[in-house]
Order: sequence, then C-alpha cells, then structure tokens
Amino acid sequence: MTTGRVFDIQRFSVHDGPGIRTTVFLKGCPLRCRWCQNPEGLERAISLWHFENLCGRTGHCQDVCPTGAITLTPVGVEINHAACTLCGDCVEVCPNNALAFDGRDITTDEVLAEVSRDAIFHEVSGGGVTFSGGEPLAQPAFVRDTAAALKSRGLPTTLESSFHAPWSSIEPLLPVIDLFIVDVKVADPAAHRVATGVSNELILDNLRRLTKALRGEGRILVRVPLIPGYTATPENLGAIADLLVAVDPSLPVELMNFNPLASAKYRRMGMAYEFADAARAYSPAEMAGFQSLFAERGLTVR
Repeated sequence: MTTGRVFDIQRFSVHDGPGIRTTVFLKGCPLRCRWCQNPEGLERAISLWHFENLCGRTGHCQDVCPTGAITLTPVGVEINHAACTLCGDCVEVCPNNALAFDGRDITTDEVLAEVSRDAIFHEVSGGGVTFSGGEPLAQPAFVRDTAAALKSRGLPTTLESSFHAPWSSIEPLLPVIDLFIVDVKVADPAAHRVATGVSNELILDNLRRLTKALRGEGRILVRVPLIPGYTATPENLGAIADLLVAVDPSLPVELMNFNPLASAKYRRMGMAYEFADAARAYSPAEMAGFQSLFAERGLTVR
C-alpha cells in the first residue's frame, strides 16, 4: 500500500480549487521561496514543534525525554533537534498540547477515510480533494495512487504545484488529476533563482508540455503569488503575462494576494522570516492594477 508523508489534511478549504476542498499538504519541497507560507512543509523529515503560547512550563516534557533533548529554561523550552528521536513521549505527557510533530506518515486508505468525512461538502459545492505542499510532486507515486483511488470514487482532484519536477513525475498524473494549478512566480530565470533557490526553466518547460498535452480541456490554472519586492512588480507581472501569451493565451490566471500571517510559523520553528514586518495584503485598487497587466494582454485573470 502506498504511503505518503503529510504535515496537514485541511478540511473546508476554499482557496485550493473549485468548491469546498479537503487539502492534503505533503512534506518536502525542492524550492526555498523566501516568502514560503508553509515552512513546515519544506523538509521531508519530521521534527518536533513547541508552541510557546500554549506552554504551561510544567517540565513534564523534560522529565520524560529519554535523550535529554528538551530543556526547560527561564525563557522557555529549548529543543535539541539533533538529539530528539521523535519518540513522542513529550507530546503524550504535555497537558496543554504545546508540543507536536510537524508531519506524519499516512496511507492512501487513511486519506480516503479522512476525506470521506467531507463528502457532503464536496457534493453540494462541486468541490473535491487538492494535493498541495510543500511540493506534492516530490511524492509522485503517493499522489498518483491516492488520486486514482479518489477518482474511482467520483471525487474531483486538483494538484497545486511549483512544477519543479521531472516530467516523468507529472505525465502519469494526467489521467487522475482534473485540475492542475501551476505556480508561476518570477519570469527572469536569474531572479527566480534568487527568490526561490532554483531557476524557472524546468517549471516553464513543464508548463509548455502540460499545455500541449491538455490543450482545450480547461484543466490548467496559472497562479501567481504577489510578493512585495519579488513578484509584485509591473515588470515581473508583465513579463509573466507575455510568457503565458506565448505558451497559450487561453490559460486562465489567478493572482494570489500577499498573506502576512505566516510570521507565527517562522517564530515557532526558530526561523528568520524576511516578511515579518510586512503587515498588510494589497488593497483592491492595487490588485486591480496588477490584474490589468494580464487583462491588457488578452488573458483571463481573477
């Protein structure tokens, strides 16, 4: 039975495809976007999280840790992740649920069981199941087998992806994924590398292949995240629009407004976050200006 590694299965999602979705967030990603909204999905490995706002400082976690990886200090709990064996003893004894793992292994059958709880919402809203991440194409066999099982039960499937993966990981998904949401972030390859850690050449090549394979089927949505200083500039957005027109002018585009709420995750993980002080999303007027850069080139944008 196929097993995958996820960091969340989110019910009642409304931003991850048509209708109400159940979104399966898979761990592991080849990109390192400076603005990543899900830093817990970057690494494939599972690690222990501490929620300072929930911590009662009882010291139970320190007492039961068999390797001494947890220390209660005057300023809070410190975790030596190198010494942590992920035994889970601390998670079990914490009375406030202040400790948790940032992922778990799950089988296709277990996904089906969780998804079935949302069947009524999928049915009445025209929703379904979305694979996101992290990068779902980092676990292609699990996505393929789970999507096939969902399709056999009549559930629509969506894939949200950076498309930075071999075409051999994407092609087997064509029969089992109904909608491909492809992130296109930065037009210039060198600037894309600065922003995400990788060039965009593989991503754009895969988008061209996908468009050729599915032309006229309406199964592709291009999504552009709006990030201050990186993607949300007239020059970059205009260049992306020109790229898409060259690939296929019928491709629909969705602009994703900047979400400033990821800061708490970075604090929890002890990671620096470049956008910690970026406190607001773009205004409706600013969004309209960004959308006009695509519309004036004949692209359908929302």
